[in-house]
Amino acid sequence: MIMGVTHSAENPSRWRILLILLLVAACLPSCAAPASSAPAVPVRVQEAYFYKPPRDGTTAKALATRADLIILTRTDEPFRDAVRAAGYPGLILQYMLAAEVSGPANATDAGAPCASDHRPWRNQAAFRVGEFCRLIHPNDDWFLHNSKGERLYTNWPGHTGYFYHMNPASPGWRAFLVARLRQALEGDDQEPALGYDGIFLDNVALSLWKLRRQVSNSDGGVREFASDEAYRAAWIELLTEISNALRPTWPIWANLIVDPGRGWNDYLPYLDGVMVEAFATGWRNDISPDAWERGLQQAEEVLRQEKGYLAVVQAKDASLLPFTLASYFLIADGRHTFFRYAERRDYAIFPHYPLLDISLGVPKGPRYRQNDGTWRRDFAYGYVVADPVTRNAQIVVEASRGAD
Repeated sequence: MIMGVTHSAENPSRWRILLILLLVAACLPSCAAPASSAPAVPVRVQEAYFYKPPRDGTTAKALATRADLIILTRTDEPFRDAVRAAGYPGLILQYMLAAEVSGPANATDAGAPCASDHRPWRNQAAFRVGEFCRLIHPNDDWFLHNSKGERLYTNWPGHTGYFYHMNPASPGWRAFLVARLRQALEGDDQEPALGYDGIFLDNVALSLWKLRRQVSNSDGGVREFASDEAYRAAWIELLTEISNALRPTWPIWANLIVDPGRGWNDYLPYLDGVMVEAFATGWRNDISPDAWERGLQQAEEVLRQEKGYLAVVQAKDASLLPFTLASYFLIADGRHTFFRYAERRDYAIFPHYPLLDISLGVPKGPRYRQNDGTWRRDFAYGYVVADPVTRNAQIVVEASRGAD
């Protein structure tokens, strides 16, 4: 049975199989190294869901049946508990913005008035009414600023104020964030623990690109940092403090953003899992074959370290599913890999795609490059082929075994 394919390739001839085996044994650059030394296990699609309860009619019971990793936000505890009561056994992480806080729109500099009645969103550390003005606003060194000295902010749709971007090098901000993370997970004299299994940090940045170009008042400069290297060093220090405070009791996952192509290895020691929010095709379906290959190599490095890897695909419709799913199978290890296909880029819907139900069994080895430039990986019950140039894919499963 061929699923999500344009055509099926014939089996390689005997000499070609021998050549592939020789290349893999020699560990040439075109051959990917095994993800880890752990014994191979059957590979299937481990689905992830985030960040708010579904609004497409997906019930807690349905989510408990389908999902293998769930991320929810403060105030979603009743739905979370319903998912657990329906039999879900996996991790449910609490979403938290890592370096953004919700505040009133008039607090753009240290001398500005601050509207203490601002009602913040609950997805960030300053979540109570009035505490932005009382605890955050007086500390200008906690904020990042553009070259004109304005606090950098993003005006999110549907938010009555601004999300201000915080300085990962600020000792005060670090202490506040760590305290709030511990409060959520462990409880304190103000409120009990929320009951999540760990933390998911959103927008952990790998470069200054977003701050320089994409936030609402970007002007090309960030007063506190002259280089990506300095900014990354500050993030590593922040992640170190969070890791020391929470791990290993509480796992920490992060969405790593604005990757300049320098790798993530200096962030990984402080994390248990990472999200890639535009896996395989990019945000606008414009990723180059070289960038696609670098992404798979980075995924393999994450898996070698036995960290979690969440591959999220941004799509307008279902047309990218075969290629992105084949790309996922090229690196999936059956333990630490998770997949989310975000049709219409809407995280509050969770459509079911029959293609995600397949299981290819135990992988026979890592992916390898074929003579025509495509990448293939063989499994006990079939194989996948992905072409990063044409975005064509083959997912070939034995009809009698693929649903195991």
